[in-house]
Amino acid sequence: METSHPKTSRPKMRLPPMNWFGLVAGALMLLLPFLGPWWRVTVGTEAMDVALSPFDYSISLLGQPISSTLVGYFLLAAKLSVIIGGVLLIAGSVGAKRWWGKRLVRFGAMKVFWMLIGLIVLLVLGALFLNSILPRMLGGMVGEGATMQLEVPYIIGTTTSTIQIDGTAMITAPITASLTEIFWVAILVAALGVAARIYHRRFVKPEEPK
Repeated sequence: METSHPKTSRPKMRLPPMNWFGLVAGALMLLLPFLGPWWRVTVGTEAMDVALSPFDYSISLLGQPISSTLVGYFLLAAKLSVIIGGVLLIAGSVGAKRWWGKRLVRFGAMKVFWMLIGLIVLLVLGALFLNSILPRMLGGMVGEGATMQLEVPYIIGTTTSTIQIDGTAMITAPITASLTEIFWVAILVAALGVAARIYHRRFVKPEEPK
């Protein structure tokens, strides 16, 4: 005669509380600096090509690459900053209830957001300079009979720029600017970073009034 043994219930494994927005954002921050440019502009067919992100850039003028060591150092610092921010964001999201979790999340969560804002401001100011200030400077240097009309797109679009001497158009070049797919990935990472910072408030105990 068989006897039935009572089943013993095993305790279920429960994951510690985590900031899931921060985990995803931090992982994407580790990849983002290596995905490619966020913005690209071309002048003519092969006259000039510029690809730009907060972490890298490439400039080609008549097929010849142009680079700057100083700019490269600044972009390398930005790349390391985002990678470190991503690592700390992951650590703070895993240890969400630790006393240091809030500080690590605050350090890393907004980095991509501010880089997006900085890039947009840079592009707008750069287009404003090329459209309004540079033609006057170069026109005065070339001579009274020379006129230059630059119409650089503000972030995205297609325009045509001309250089004229004595009323005759000497150079006409289309300029096309566009955002790449990686820019929208950066938008996603920035949105997740903002969500991580807001979501992390649920793990922080409110301070007791003194």
